[in-house]
Amino acid sequence: MKIRINTLWRVPVFCLASSWISFYLSVYLGRFFFIVKTVGVDGVIEVSADPLRSAIFNGGLFLIVLLLGGLWAFRTMTRAEITVSATIISAVYLSLTLMQLYLPNFPVSISVELATFQNWISILSSGLLKILDRFNLSVLSANLAPFLFVPFGRKVIQSSNQI
Repeated sequence: MKIRINTLWRVPVFCLASSWISFYLSVYLGRFFFIVKTVGVDGVIEVSADPLRSAIFNGGLFLIVLLLGGLWAFRTMTRAEITVSATIISAVYLSLTLMQLYLPNFPVSISVELATFQNWISILSSGLLKILDRFNLSVLSANLAPFLFVPFGRKVIQSSNQI
């Protein structure tokens, strides 16, 4: 099994970039899809988020990132390369999550800044939380989301020397 070292940056960079983009898509486009404004009889405007529309929007974002990564960004990588590359970013995500969960007085300002780069996996953790109803298990298992790219990889490296 040969792993090309120069491809190992792809999954971490893709996950961080897609988390950043999906965060801002949720913030700016989400208001058109799942934010509901109602006016009460007293004239007070109430703003809320529709949970079903929010789940559909976030699920769509998650699938778009998964398909873009699998079908476009990692199409030349082997499954072994994607696995090693996903291990790198999953280890980073897991260490950050453990620090946020178990370090006393972890600064909220740092957690807010990290949220932009953990948004893609947080979509999965919120879905798992609704299904499992166990916070720590949902958050920790969502850190393994980059491994969902592995089935999209090639079995072997295709050499360009074939006739």
